[in-house]
Amino acid sequence: MKKKTALARREALLALAAALAGGCAASAPTPTPAPPSGTVRLTLLHLADVYQVQAVEDGQRGGMARAATLRKQVLRETPHVLTLMGGDTLSPSVESLVEVDGKPLKGRHMVDAWNAFGLDYAVLGNHEFDFGDDVLRERIRESRFTWLGANVRDGKSGALFAGVQATAVRELGGIKLGLFGVVLQETKATTKAGKDTHFGDVCEAARGAVAKLREQGAQVVVALTHLTADQDRALTRCVHVDAVLGGHDHEALEDRGTGTPIFKVAADAVDLGRLTLDVDAATATVRQVTWQTLPVTRQVPEDAAFVAAMQPYATLFSRLSERVGRTPVALDARASQVRTQETNLGSFVADAFRAAAGADVALVNGGALRADTVLPAGGVTRRDLHAILPYTDELVVLEVKGDTLRAALENGVSLSREDSRPGRFPQVSGMAFTFDADRPVGQRVLGVKVGGKPLDAAATYRLATLSFLASGKDGYDMLKNQPSTPARADGNSPLDVLAEAFRTGTPSPHAQAEGRISRLGSGALSPDARQPPAPLK
Repeated sequence: MKKKTALARREALLALAAALAGGCAASAPTPTPAPPSGTVRLTLLHLADVYQVQAVEDGQRGGMARAATLRKQVLRETPHVLTLMGGDTLSPSVESLVEVDGKPLKGRHMVDAWNAFGLDYAVLGNHEFDFGDDVLRERIRESRFTWLGANVRDGKSGALFAGVQATAVRELGGIKLGLFGVVLQETKATTKAGKDTHFGDVCEAARGAVAKLREQGAQVVVALTHLTADQDRALTRCVHVDAVLGGHDHEALEDRGTGTPIFKVAADAVDLGRLTLDVDAATATVRQVTWQTLPVTRQVPEDAAFVAAMQPYATLFSRLSERVGRTPVALDARASQVRTQETNLGSFVADAFRAAAGADVALVNGGALRADTVLPAGGVTRRDLHAILPYTDELVVLEVKGDTLRAALENGVSLSREDSRPGRFPQVSGMAFTFDADRPVGQRVLGVKVGGKPLDAAATYRLATLSFLASGKDGYDMLKNQPSTPARADGNSPLDVLAEAFRTGTPSPHAQAEGRISRLGSGALSPDARQPPAPLK
């Protein structure tokens, strides 16, 4: 036993000495075993839902400059490597609202970052369309990598969206690797995609893409998707591929349950995914599929070339650390909460909008609130502000009848039984309502009060909301074409309004949810569950 202990201690000391001697070698990914004899190893590096260049979690995790270091270490280790991105990067980027000459970046910096990173292929994400088709086309033209989107077409010409490919074939080590990309079909309803941009059936597009790839000689096929995990599983049942690399869910996933491996990485480059395919050199059959996630932490040094390429943005990004105000209480901005129930952040934002507009009521969709964390009490920075509301929207006032307001709430809770964290879930001000998620769609809202009085179906109410919802997006068709005026004569944006509330302390956020939204049936919360948790570490 003593000999084993002494040997283990000696090996540990030798490992430590080697790490110190190697400088940053301690942060290098663990080398994978050599490929089996007679095989060609293909390596696909994967990131998805990367909304900012800089690190997250107070600098502890993520950062594209660090991920670039890990990428180069893998490139030195193995010869046949492609770098892929699973969609959602132009928006809702915290940094996309930073202005240059009075105009927000709108994802320009993210394309520059991916160009510097060495990205090979990206699939369109639903949020690539948040700034509209024209901005997306401009970003695609600026890209030195290829965008994929087999189910995104121009409704007029029938062609693919301008600058996008359905498929791609790359020969690596004598093996022809085929890639195709597909994105959520509901993107049309949840973004600012143009009226002539259509998102076709995912399964149909995938079948066509795979057939095309096989015609082009692809021997191994990988799907690059921006879908929910359930939609990825459905994809593997309708078409045969060797692996799926996905985005959209923001959470890590390794699922081999359908027989086709599906892999996802967490959002904002906190991990770099590494998919290894060992392919038989003679038959082009995939013998082994290995998945590894490489943590992107502050122990990983930043890549100097990437940092130099992004230097023009350094001063702009420094503005994000400016303090804009404070909050006396922790604010619950977690997606799992703001998209399913009342939260103190949702109520605070709705209160600020209603006060700024002088409206009777306010409604904000939970999907507009993007920070996905618990913001601690204390100072609020511009980064925090942009994280909460990273979209370019207008605050408007609609004149709506009571029955229209009820219909809007019905739409807001219409997907509450779905396990999809629907972005349409309403956060409200000036009103309270009860709903039962177990009742049929259209019958879920059981009671509504405005200003403490029962809703009058025939009365007219002034509703403060975002222009996105006023245009009928996210299922809010009943708000489309309602009499509308800008909420502020000074032209202040929703972001300006929220900044003013943080600066002045008026309105002031509450410590917890107040019971504006009561849920019956499945998913109903106890009063204790309304208390926000401690801020995330």
